[in-house]
Amino acid sequence: MFTKTSREQGPFHEAGYSDYWCEGKSNEDLTPDIFGFSEDRFCICDLSMSEQKGEDVRKYKECTPTEYIWRSVMGHEKEPISAGYPFLVTDVVSGLVKRKGYNLIQIDTPVNVEIENLEDKKLEEVLNKWLGFESVEPSFQLLAVPESSPEELKKPLAGILKWAAAQGNDWISIVTLSERLLGHLYDSFSQKSRGSLNRNVEKMLSNLSKSYLSGYLLIDRNRKMFRIKLDFENYQSRKAFSDKINEWLGIKPIEAYFDDEDFENDE
Repeated sequence: MFTKTSREQGPFHEAGYSDYWCEGKSNEDLTPDIFGFSEDRFCICDLSMSEQKGEDVRKYKECTPTEYIWRSVMGHEKEPISAGYPFLVTDVVSGLVKRKGYNLIQIDTPVNVEIENLEDKKLEEVLNKWLGFESVEPSFQLLAVPESSPEELKKPLAGILKWAAAQGNDWISIVTLSERLLGHLYDSFSQKSRGSLNRNVEKMLSNLSKSYLSGYLLIDRNRKMFRIKLDFENYQSRKAFSDKINEWLGIKPIEAYFDDEDFENDE
């Protein structure tokens, strides 16, 4: 949304918002997901996959970035002014009810943009004509944010654990796991935010090693590392591990949707 690649340009970047800071503290002691900056303005974006998140976004209406962010981090000499109401950016397609007090961007193609209040008319013009990303998804591989709940972390974490299982029983650091969750935006988050994600991930891995993945997932708490103990070349071992992952995610194997009589009739 705030960058330009060889293939396409995000709408905020096109409107001049090429600088951004993730998980930054505001003067009101709030932490929106993104502060975006143009030469003289700032905007706020909060990201969510929840149908109810709109109720919370309104609290950022009077939110302002600290001087540390706009001066020390972004290098601006003059305090930027607000672009308007905050943005809720979501990939929720149906079931989302737009409420008062924020602007909405639904990024699934075709995109849906609902502007309620925006002082920056150039940004408003760009967003209203934006057709969405040409590629299937942005190139940042963002699987989570530091504030992601354990439930939100489960699916991306499961995918990374399957990747780890293919690494030949190598030890992998918790930090490496967090880097994969945050993708290319890893350095855009503060050290405090990354540390919070590391602790949440470590706690989830520890719980998994004592429950669903007991015997598979080994933790070295002193070195902050983990590994998957698995004979990856053996199909039955891979399947047993995958079944445990799916059980943790609450995904039933297809056989669970049929009874034995169905299979006998098919034969």
